[in-house]
Order: sequence, then C-alpha cells, then structure tokens
Amino acid sequence: MMPGPWEERVPKVRIIRRPEGEAPEWVRDAWIGLDLPILDEEPVSTAGYGVMTGPKNLVVDWLWCLTGRSKAVAGYRIRADVAVDLLEQASPEAGRWWHENAAYSVRRGALFVFDTAACERLD
Repeated sequence: MMPGPWEERVPKVRIIRRPEGEAPEWVRDAWIGLDLPILDEEPVSTAGYGVMTGPKNLVVDWLWCLTGRSKAVAGYRIRADVAVDLLEQASPEAGRWWHENAAYSVRRGALFVFDTAACERLD
C-alpha cells in the first residue's frame, strides 16, 4: 500500500548503525535500515535513562529527572510505540523482546531517543 501524502511529509531518520542503549546487541542491530518518523526537525538534548535500569513508572520517572538521576542524551525523539511497531514488521523477534522485557518503555506516550550518530536524516 502506498503511503498517503501526509505520511510523505513526516520528517524521518534512517537508522544506519547500532543505536546506543541497554537492549541486547541483536535487538539494537534490528533497527539498522529502518526509517522512523521523528518528532523534531533537529536532534535534541534531553534527560533520559536506560530501558533496563531506568524507572518503571511515571512518578519515579519524574523524580529521577528532578533529582538528577537521569543522564543527558542527544538525538532524535521518536514515539516508542510507533518505533516498536515498525521494528516488529521487520523483525518480529526484536519487537517481541521489547514487549517482553521493556514493556514500560513502549507504552503510549513514551519516547525513544536514538543517538544522532546512529541516524541519517531523510529529507
């Protein structure tokens, strides 16, 4: 099915190398080659944490940010649920890993930040 005209205007990045993160290498390698819609025109610097070692609920998430337990991350923000849906299409095993091991990270409203070096901006 061809994308609608609105989908063609959505800014995207292509993942060109293994992204940084706490997921296993084989899961992070599965992102390579995928085109993902980004939320911002340019990379952002923000606070973040690992999907395995970070907080697992919104209250603790908020507290970590306030108390400086998060770390600075720079890259492209992508909706986690959308990213994992696209990953599942390319690699059902990698998508399943996210749902089984880091479900909190892929809830609606959650964001992934893919490091700038792993991304190629598509114009």
